[in-house]
Amino acid sequence: MESQLQHESAGISLLCDMHGIVQELLCDEIGLSHKIEVGQPFNAIFDLASMEKASNFLAELKLRGVTLDWALSLVLEQRPLLLYFSGGVNGDTLFIMGTRTSRTPSEFFEELMKINNEQANKLREVIKKQVQMTQRPPDNSSSHLYEELMKLNNELSNTQRELTKKNFQLDQQRRQLEHLNHELSTTISELHRTRDELTQSEKMASLGRLVSGFAHELNTPIGIAVGSASALQNQAHKVKWLLEQEEVDVDELVSAVNSIDTGFQLTLANLERAGNLINSFKRTAIDQTASDIISFNVAELLQDTLNTLCNQFKKTTIQIHVSCPKDLVVMSLPGALEQILTNLLINSLTHGFAEGRNSGDIHIRVELREEQLYLYYTDNGSGIAPEYLEKIFEPFFTTYRSHGGTGLGTYICYNLVTVQLKGSIHCESSPGNGVKFYIQYPVNLSTAI
Repeated sequence: MESQLQHESAGISLLCDMHGIVQELLCDEIGLSHKIEVGQPFNAIFDLASMEKASNFLAELKLRGVTLDWALSLVLEQRPLLLYFSGGVNGDTLFIMGTRTSRTPSEFFEELMKINNEQANKLREVIKKQVQMTQRPPDNSSSHLYEELMKLNNELSNTQRELTKKNFQLDQQRRQLEHLNHELSTTISELHRTRDELTQSEKMASLGRLVSGFAHELNTPIGIAVGSASALQNQAHKVKWLLEQEEVDVDELVSAVNSIDTGFQLTLANLERAGNLINSFKRTAIDQTASDIISFNVAELLQDTLNTLCNQFKKTTIQIHVSCPKDLVVMSLPGALEQILTNLLINSLTHGFAEGRNSGDIHIRVELREEQLYLYYTDNGSGIAPEYLEKIFEPFFTTYRSHGGTGLGTYICYNLVTVQLKGSIHCESSPGNGVKFYIQYPVNLSTAI
C-alpha cells in the first residue's frame, strides 16, 4: 500500500525563468529527464493537445503569481501520461511541480518552501567551507577572495531573509486560498440547497394549482347532480301523493314520472362527468408523484393535463389546439411530460397572453419519428426579447418577479427534458411573434438510460 501511494504521488519539479525556459530539473521521480533539457521551453515537453494549455498555464502563473492543479498530458514510453501541475513565482524564477495525482494548495506550498530551503542550505554549506579555509588572516594575495566570500555571505543572508519573507507570503496566500475555497464551497452548497428547495416548492405549487383547478371543475357536475337529486326527491314525493289520492290525474302522474326520468338522466350525466374528472385527476396525481418508467398513451395524457388546467383557461379567449395520434404509446415518465406541458401552458397564459387578458392560440403537436418523440409547442403571444431568450433556461431568471414569478418554470422543463427524459429542448422567439418550443426524447426511455 505504501509503495502504491508513493507511486501515485510521484512527480517532477523544476525551475524556469520568466520566459518559461527550463533552468534546472530539481526532482524527477517518473523518468522524464530525457524529455526535459535545460534551455528548452517548458511547453515543449508536452504533446500537441496540451502544448497550448501549457502556455496558458505559464501565462496565468506569471499573471497571478501562483496557480494550482492544471491537468496536462505528455507522452512517456509511447503512452500518454497525465500530470497535475502547480506553480509559484519566486523572484525572477518560476517554480513548477507536476504530480500524478492532484495536490492541495497546502502540499504545493510546503514543497515550494522545502525546495527553497534546500537551495539555501546548499549555498550556505559552500560558503561556510570557503570561509573556514580562509580563517587565517588574509594576506594581500587572498584578500580579494576573502572580500568576495564576505560579499557572498552577505548576499546569502539577504537571500535567506527574502526566502523567509516569500515563504511567509506564500503561507498567507495558501491560508487565504483555503479560506476562499471553503467560503466558495459553502456558498455553492447553499445555492444548490436553495435551488432544490425552490424547485420542489415550484413543483408543489404546480400540484396545488392542479388540485385547485380540479376541485373547481368537480364542483360544477357534483352541484348539478345534488340539485337534480333534490328535485327527484320532490318529484318522488309528488308521485307518492298522487297515488294516495282516490282519483289519480293520469296526465299529472305521467308528467311527474317524465320529470323523474329527466332528472335521472341529468344526474347520471353529471355524475359520469365527475367520475371522468376524478379518473383524470387520479392518473395525473399518480403520474406527478411517480418516478417509475411506465407505458402510457400520450393523447390521453395531453387531455388529462388540459382537464386539470381547464379552470385557468375557461374564462379566457385562448384556444388550445392539440394534434396527436390517438394510439401513440410510449415507455417513459408521464409525470415529467405533464409537468413540462403544465409549465409551458401556464407560462403562455401568464407571460404570452397577459394572464389571460389577451386572446390567442396555443398549438401542441406530437409525432413519432425514428424512435424519437417530437413535441412542438407554439403560441402567438407577446414573445420574448432577444436579450432574455438566451437566459430562459437559467434557474431563477424571470422578468415577472414583482408579480410573484420564481424563474423556475422553464428551468424545470429543461431539467426534466435533458436529465430525466434524456432528450433536448430548444426555444425560438421574438417580440410580438410568440414562442416555439422544440422538444425531442427517446420513445422507449428504458433503453436510453
